[in-house]
Amino acid sequence: MIHRHALGRLPAKPHTAFYEDGKLLMEHAHTREGFDGPFSLLYYRTPPTDESAVEGLTIPGFCPFEPLADQPLHRRHLKTPDLALTGDFLEARRTLLFNSDLHIGMVKPSATSPRFLANGDGDEMYFVYRGAGRFETLFGVLPFREHDYVHIPRATPYRIHFEGDPPEFMVFEGRGFIDIPKEYRNRSGQITMYAPFTHRDFRVPESLLLYDQSCHGMAPFPLAVKREDRLSVHLHEHFPYELVGWDGFAYPFAFNIHDYQPKTGLVHLPPTIHTNFAGNEFVICSFVPRKVDYAKGAIPCPYGHASVHMDEILFYVEGNFTSRKGIDTGSISLHPAGIPHGPHPGTYQASIGTERTSELAVMCDCYKPLRLTTAARQIEQQDYHLTWVEREGK
Repeated sequence: MIHRHALGRLPAKPHTAFYEDGKLLMEHAHTREGFDGPFSLLYYRTPPTDESAVEGLTIPGFCPFEPLADQPLHRRHLKTPDLALTGDFLEARRTLLFNSDLHIGMVKPSATSPRFLANGDGDEMYFVYRGAGRFETLFGVLPFREHDYVHIPRATPYRIHFEGDPPEFMVFEGRGFIDIPKEYRNRSGQITMYAPFTHRDFRVPESLLLYDQSCHGMAPFPLAVKREDRLSVHLHEHFPYELVGWDGFAYPFAFNIHDYQPKTGLVHLPPTIHTNFAGNEFVICSFVPRKVDYAKGAIPCPYGHASVHMDEILFYVEGNFTSRKGIDTGSISLHPAGIPHGPHPGTYQASIGTERTSELAVMCDCYKPLRLTTAARQIEQQDYHLTWVEREGK
């Protein structure tokens, strides 16, 4: 939902007869919020309703996942490098944290997939922790590179194709929506000049997806559809993602975290100043290398706090994490609402005089409590809550 975009051939006006080689093409409206939200119009040679069979599918840890039965309230640390997964981007996906607005997980595929996925439960935002390749989507081909955010709108068929080393992703599933915060747009929908990014920073599908037998195989072509946290596989005898054209506002896009323009103040600003995307009752923030607080006596290290309304997770990507000890790249910390947290002993004072930070991290704040899954419990550092007990100089 960045700006209007178009690919391929289109009729002069919507909802009018549009032919190819004498055959009437099928117009398909991809709408949001009924007919009141952003939409795109797509033109098919064969209607997308032309299916040959529907089958069930289960992928334990993703669909369905198992909530942790007992979750005492304390700070937590998940080590995602310890999450050993194999298979395609569906088989190698695990949900780690969730509430009714948001699911957060990891995807670590070891193989490309013959299947496409359409997530009917919400918008998805992938963060590319490692790797490069392309998202093949109904709206076209969208290349990705390391440290990209890749937004896939609800119910958009796509698959992840990679070459070389297998990629790793963190993925957010926004059950309501994921979009640019409304305060970053003017009344005409344009991204403002005081937003932390510009329209030019967002990348859109480069070309329509074309069927390639060597890449996509032979019929039937499977599409996994996720709805109410259940998967069904819809089989097509024709390749259903080769369009004549489309235009509109609803389509996938990519944004690299290094294009985020951070704000810095005289003294330390709260973390929501780094908001990148917003969803229903949650925000996604980007911490990037930047000049830190520059007033005399300013303490760049984050102050201790107890956010009494919001849970906070932080995914550590790379760099020097000044406020934490024992945290490495690929770590996820969870600091639940009402439990005080802050810098580890020694890091607060040591940050005085620092001029820049090299940390790269993704943060998410959400109002509803996040629950762990059994997959998360398997990679949890059990004593993380007590790592603040150590006193300075000991």
